[in-house]
Amino acid sequence: MRKSAQSSQPDPADSSAASTPKNTIQVGIDWADKEHAFSALLPSGKIKTGSFKQSKTGIEEWIAELSKLAPDCNIDVCIETSSGALINALMEYSQVRIFPVNPFALANYRKAFAPGGGKNDPVDARLIMQFLQHYRDQLRQLVPNSPETRELTALTQDRRQLVEQRVALANRMMSYLKAYFPAILELKPARTYSEFVVRLVHAYPTLEEAQKAGKVKLRKILFGTGAKAKMESRLETIMQAKPITTDPVILRTNARRSRSLAAQIDVLNDSIKSYDAEIKELVKKHSDYEIVKNLPGASDKTHARIIAALGDDRTRYANAESLQAAAGIAPITTQSGNSRFVSARWSSSKFIKQTFHEYAGLSIAKCEWAKAYYEEQLAKGKSAQMAKRALAFKWIRIIYRLWQSRIGYDDSHYVSRLNKTGSPLAKKLQSAAT
Repeated sequence: MRKSAQSSQPDPADSSAASTPKNTIQVGIDWADKEHAFSALLPSGKIKTGSFKQSKTGIEEWIAELSKLAPDCNIDVCIETSSGALINALMEYSQVRIFPVNPFALANYRKAFAPGGGKNDPVDARLIMQFLQHYRDQLRQLVPNSPETRELTALTQDRRQLVEQRVALANRMMSYLKAYFPAILELKPARTYSEFVVRLVHAYPTLEEAQKAGKVKLRKILFGTGAKAKMESRLETIMQAKPITTDPVILRTNARRSRSLAAQIDVLNDSIKSYDAEIKELVKKHSDYEIVKNLPGASDKTHARIIAALGDDRTRYANAESLQAAAGIAPITTQSGNSRFVSARWSSSKFIKQTFHEYAGLSIAKCEWAKAYYEEQLAKGKSAQMAKRALAFKWIRIIYRLWQSRIGYDDSHYVSRLNKTGSPLAKKLQSAAT
């Protein structure tokens, strides 16, 4: 293990070194790919600096070295990430407590000491250690989720990435089809990544080939894609279509591209199906499934995403407002003097934001009060996205309360609450019912 000098010496620049908590080593780590710089403040007030390698042996030797310098002490680690190989390794040591910090917070803290924007790993490790020392009470210790929640989180996040890859490939294939085979795009309401579209492009990548194949062969590809009338309508669309171009180069090049993309989309479709099956099985075994299973409009995938977004640590969010902020649903209010601005919150978890925003959209079709609220927002002149975001803001408050109390959602109970409190939304529901 490679170490830098400045070992076990008091830090004259640190006036609060004597305030180090008893039986605690406070460590700042500037993590990297292969080797991590660190700065550790010992209970004695001395500073230990150095680096350790990203390996099982390197981490073990580093922990052993710190424990030897201050036996029977906890090791509080401040670091600019809450996941990754180093975090996984450190979580295996009972004496280590991890305090993740937002990189933006440290970037601003760093500017106070390096306004020119310079960066140096050992210096950064010292600043991170000092950040922990001065703001420890405002940092939240990383609490690991249960194995079930961690696996469900990995499944849902990985599935989301696969879906985004599929959408990107489907959009590219759509652009090629528009150039030489637009008839496929008229087979609505099919999406470009639909299985029958992928099969059709792979088997007959041009209009000429599809029409030469005839209805019997095309019917085999379209079989099971909906009602018989819809299938026959799609067949007629293809058979009656006129080519947008007869240029052989355009046809060959775009057909080659489309067939290649169709093959990739086909693999992704299979992978996503596999993920869906695993999610469906695992989510129903989760201890929080009873909380989310009756949410109107939510599928197994949505149940799993909400459970993953919330996690197991019920002290992670002090209140519903904290969760709304973490999800990026709550706006930011900036006030200075007589000026006051309200803007969107961009610094948030994309996964959590997508989860609640998308669920709000799903709930509109299956929940009367959600539909009424959404329509009310539209009537106020808000766009569809703004109305869904407002509905997501409302759903987060409800789901947070359910999560804290560990009870399942009951739509009739919520509507009853609206009636008891005299909510304008309740009057709207009553008016719609009559």
